[in-house]
Amino acid sequence: MIKFFRNIRKNLLSEGKTGKYLKYAIGEIFLVVIGILIALQVNNLNEQRKAEATRQGYYYQILEDLSKDKIYIEETISLLDSTINSYHVYLETYKEPDLNFDQAFNNILLLDIKSKVISFNTNTIESLESTGDIKLIPTAIRNKLIDLKRYQNRMIKASDANREKAGDILKLASLESGGDLYTRLSNQSKLREVLKLDSKLEDVFLMLEAFQQWKIVNAIKDLNSLKKILSDEDDLVNLVNEELKI
Repeated sequence: MIKFFRNIRKNLLSEGKTGKYLKYAIGEIFLVVIGILIALQVNNLNEQRKAEATRQGYYYQILEDLSKDKIYIEETISLLDSTINSYHVYLETYKEPDLNFDQAFNNILLLDIKSKVISFNTNTIESLESTGDIKLIPTAIRNKLIDLKRYQNRMIKASDANREKAGDILKLASLESGGDLYTRLSNQSKLREVLKLDSKLEDVFLMLEAFQQWKIVNAIKDLNSLKKILSDEDDLVNLVNEELKI
């Protein structure tokens, strides 16, 4: 094709048809420019198709993360509700008149002392941020994802700090009571008297009381935070589904 155009130019020059040659040269340049523009347009379309395919893949990954989060959050909410209800049942025991120490101590030992570890599925948002593909996501969804992750991180940080404090309180209570030593010394009255474990149980009880009150306050905070996250994630699901035309 190039040889063909070259021969036309030679013929026009050899025949002295300068005017026609200039018109032809301009036309040839025009055709080249058009060809380049078409090639660029085709390349842009290909890039757009690739970007759209990548974006669609991320959408499905986001939905998968949110689906797993929903199950986890609902289970955690149920667990927190159960913890709060158990504490309210414990409080009801104080309505019994003349409650003795042994009864009160046994009642509080029935309450769970474990703290729930809070975590979320953030694989997709982390991948989007680390690869720079976050720019492929529409602004509304991108902002929602970033805000969600920021709120989740704050909750995780607060939860980790609370669990650490809980561990410190329980460790102190365990040291005061001697751990399971109290049980092992149930038939060792002389040794118990020397160690004065019975008197220390009062301090342990007060620690457990303060711990359970503090735990419930934080459980209520976590419950409200999880409900907000669940609502925000539902909004995200709707936005993503709109993009996917689901």
